[in-house]
Amino acid sequence: MNFNDPLVKKFFIVIGILVVLSPLGILLTWNYGDAWGEWGVEDLSSSVHANISGLESLSDIWSYAPLPDYDIPGWDDPVHASIGYIISAIVGVILALAIYYGLIKIIKPSSSNYNQ
Repeated sequence: MNFNDPLVKKFFIVIGILVVLSPLGILLTWNYGDAWGEWGVEDLSSSVHANISGLESLSDIWSYAPLPDYDIPGWDDPVHASIGYIISAIVGVILALAIYYGLIKIIKPSSSNYNQ
């Protein structure tokens, strides 16, 4: 990856801005319930007026998360929760880039000859 490439610089600037903005969803709803899309099965079931209890079994498919609930355990106030969201976003970006580059190496192992 060429970090001097203007497109790469813009990409990382946009990603950095999104990482810093990531806690907005939790901060804007701190005293009002869950952030949009983070509903439990019971909340969603009452919102759509349907029995969707089958979704409960899907919630156990993936049981490991590096930072469950995008948070550091014990950081329960808005400031610490925001820092937890930012740390979670950074970890997510690093993991996504690592997986991307790992797949590139598997799919195109001669990419060392590729002009990066």
